[in-house]
Amino acid sequence: MAERNALRNPRRTGATGAALMIGLALVAGLSVVGSSMVASATEELDRSVGADFIIQSGTGQPIVPQARAALSKVPGLDHVTTYKWVDVTVTDPHGKADKLNLSATDPTYVKDVRREITAGTLTDAYGKDAMSVGSEYAAKHRVKVGDVLTVAFKGGDTAKLKVAAITADTGQVDNGAMYTNVTTVASYLPADRVPNSLLILAGARDGQETAAYKSLKDALAPYPQYKVSNQADYKEQLRDQVGQLLNIVYGLLALAIVVAVLGVVNTLALSVVERTREIGLLRAIGLSRRQLRRMIRLESVVIALFGALLGLGLGMGWGTAAQKLLALEGLGVLEIPWPTIVTVFVGSAFVGLFAALVPAFRAGRMNVLNAIASE
Repeated sequence: MAERNALRNPRRTGATGAALMIGLALVAGLSVVGSSMVASATEELDRSVGADFIIQSGTGQPIVPQARAALSKVPGLDHVTTYKWVDVTVTDPHGKADKLNLSATDPTYVKDVRREITAGTLTDAYGKDAMSVGSEYAAKHRVKVGDVLTVAFKGGDTAKLKVAAITADTGQVDNGAMYTNVTTVASYLPADRVPNSLLILAGARDGQETAAYKSLKDALAPYPQYKVSNQADYKEQLRDQVGQLLNIVYGLLALAIVVAVLGVVNTLALSVVERTREIGLLRAIGLSRRQLRRMIRLESVVIALFGALLGLGLGMGWGTAAQKLLALEGLGVLEIPWPTIVTVFVGSAFVGLFAALVPAFRAGRMNVLNAIASE
């Protein structure tokens, strides 16, 4: 009977379910995109980053030399790699100049970040007066391994650096980066113009990861502005960042769901009023108050689940389509957050039950004789 009552006025039922459908479609779509972002970033981290630890400032500030020196004394570390950005003007062999950032790192960077090489050897880029370029730059400027680029350091001298490697501009880690040795930068820049490290990567000796992690934290205790993260911490930070964004959106969408609940309440209340005589007749032939309230609750659940099923299906379709578009920007993993989808679907049933409380209570208290006599 509850199902038949829901189908009695399809237009009204559809309009009521549509409000819930829209809200849940947005929730499902954003959940798919958010989960895919985290999964893609996690896969990229596992694939590209070989460093055990990442040290950086939470505000993006450079790491002061004193902190860098403290890290060098930490026991249990295999190596410590600095990462600096240097402002330069790069002129290709054909005379075209571009203002770019040159990534100055220690040679151990090749252990900490795995870059795909299309030509040459990245280790050679850390030799004397050598560097690497990205594949997009190489294609755009018709640069190949062995060519010499003129690199003018801002505030320093001009160098002639040989291209020793070309890295593939794929993925999200250091896309388009040009690498050179920190010693090369130091030879062309005054000491006071050499920038501090943007971040520091470190690798632990085999079997000493836990001890090195604790020692790194102890060494940076005098510098609370810097944070030590292992790969598990970094992945958790990514989840938290995406989660905070989604929580804000979910809060706004909760308002839309509240409106949808009010719509269900209004529809059921109107339905009870329209079926007053019918309800009286059902009560007269033996329908108990409990059965009547159950019928109205089930009708509400049918409407809510109808809207939820359409909304979640539509939202997952939107999220999947958005992920396919964002795959062009590196969001290559599609992940459906099934726990969230199932929780929302089950929650929709409870929303239906909650929305039916007042209409079901009013219907159950209806006087049978007065209901039969109503027109």
